[in-house]
Amino acid sequence: MRTFRDAKTMAKTLRTELGARRGVELTHGECLEIVARQFGFDDWNVLAAKTAELATIDGDGSAGAWGARTSTIPVLRVFSVEKAREFYVDFLGFVLDFGGPSSGGDSPFYGQVSRGRTTLQLTEAEYDPYPGATVFIWLDGVHDLHRELNERRQTVKVWGPAVWTPAPEETPFGTVMTIADPFGNALRFTEPTDPKERAALPRWSPAVG
Repeated sequence: MRTFRDAKTMAKTLRTELGARRGVELTHGECLEIVARQFGFDDWNVLAAKTAELATIDGDGSAGAWGARTSTIPVLRVFSVEKAREFYVDFLGFVLDFGGPSSGGDSPFYGQVSRGRTTLQLTEAEYDPYPGATVFIWLDGVHDLHRELNERRQTVKVWGPAVWTPAPEETPFGTVMTIADPFGNALRFTEPTDPKERAALPRWSPAVG
């Protein structure tokens, strides 16, 4: 299955097929824009930036099967593709690795998002998971992520204007920030207390100050 890392190849194939089958002549740039929108990005520049960002993860940009950063991938139930994209991609900063009708046509959506070493799959299918799951995400810099999201909530309206990003809390095992998605699933971002453990974890947001 192709991911957005194959965008240039997909654009080339699209251009060739449209020309050969329909006599439609599009430039390579126009085809890149179409492919970018198919992956849920506003334009090619945004998609190219996301691809470059991921190139630092494993050196060559590859991250395993279907863009996964881990061998264990939670599957979460969603009820709106638009709301899921707004929350996970626009607000939390995940990248959409792939997504679309699970069996073609009007079948339920199935897709995958990833950020850092965290990979989640999202599905509308009734026979997949029920809502209400909790996903534990270990990372470094929970307070910096909190600041990032609290700034972004002003432009991405996942909550009302008076609702702030939940503040991190101190626990015996680390600093925890729990954020619920629009479908009843909870993401528990956790930073361990031990500095050596933190050093081995991905940092989602740059340090401030």
